[in-house]
Amino acid sequence: MPTVTETLVQASNLKGYVRAVCAALGLPEGDARVMADTLVEADLRNVHTHGVNALPGYARRLQGGGANPRPNVRVVKETSGVAVVDGDAGMGQVVAHFAMSRAIERARQNGIGAVAARNSSHFGAAAYYAAMALAHDMIGFATTSAGNRIAPIGGKTPVVGNNPLAWAIPAGREQPILLDMAQSVVAAGKLGMAARKGERIPLGWALDKDGKPTDDPRAGSAGLLVPIGGPKGFGLAVVMDVLAGALSGAALGRELARTHQPNQPSRIGHFFMAIDVGQLEDVATFKARIDKMIRDVKESEPAEGTKELFMPGEMEWNAKRERLQRGIPLLTSIVDDLEKLADELGLDGRNLLGL
Repeated sequence: MPTVTETLVQASNLKGYVRAVCAALGLPEGDARVMADTLVEADLRNVHTHGVNALPGYARRLQGGGANPRPNVRVVKETSGVAVVDGDAGMGQVVAHFAMSRAIERARQNGIGAVAARNSSHFGAAAYYAAMALAHDMIGFATTSAGNRIAPIGGKTPVVGNNPLAWAIPAGREQPILLDMAQSVVAAGKLGMAARKGERIPLGWALDKDGKPTDDPRAGSAGLLVPIGGPKGFGLAVVMDVLAGALSGAALGRELARTHQPNQPSRIGHFFMAIDVGQLEDVATFKARIDKMIRDVKESEPAEGTKELFMPGEMEWNAKRERLQRGIPLLTSIVDDLEKLADELGLDGRNLLGL
């Protein structure tokens, strides 16, 4: 087993680094800030698969022409409660932030708002966009289509993406409930992280290209992801594809390539929803009831060998609190990649990262 080392980077330095890199790649200042906020938030929450680890790949797409650094993101169809956004092949984070903001605006007017987005790309962690609703005392929802990684149960041809979903629910004294889940046992990024660390993966995470279980993360990356709960996970992936792909007019099902060439637009779609709690229930009453629900879970009796029970998103909130204090532990190999990317762009990566 190769030695795996980590480097501690402060969140403020990491955000500054991402902003500088994105600016060098041609993004406007506001869009660069959105990229920095979304990527570093994932690393703060210990979701490194969707954090700065993804930035070199995004850079290749921007440099190759597959992503537009200065898109004209715009609403192309709307009513008072819903809208369709065209992302103009922009970065998924930029398109998603724009679209979720419009969903929140519509929920404020109508009690509920829904926005579908097309002509976008990978948007990172879905939780970020669902959580945008929390500051407005709203429930947030986000989902996206993705490259085909899941086959029908019993099949070996990938026909649908590992399309994640995220729900954010406001609370009072307790931390909000924040559920962010892919439709496979693990997200594809975890296979990449295991390969980077030189680790095997548990059987049941992935199948090889012949549809057979594998503990090799590279074979799994070239093969299929295993859906959660068998047909249940596959069914959820199909439904999320409909919301993100069919409603928005984006690529749907096998229209999405398994992998995307850096010089080709991704044609990914997203779907967002916001529900204004105060237009259905008194906000204080709602939050108090959610608090009680959370405490009921936390105070329930654990099984033997279990020390603590957790609500969805709680471990990530705890990780964020700690990492804001002491810094974000990144694999040193990821830091090396970030330094290399900065060098290629004529930037001082070590200085930007505070190393």
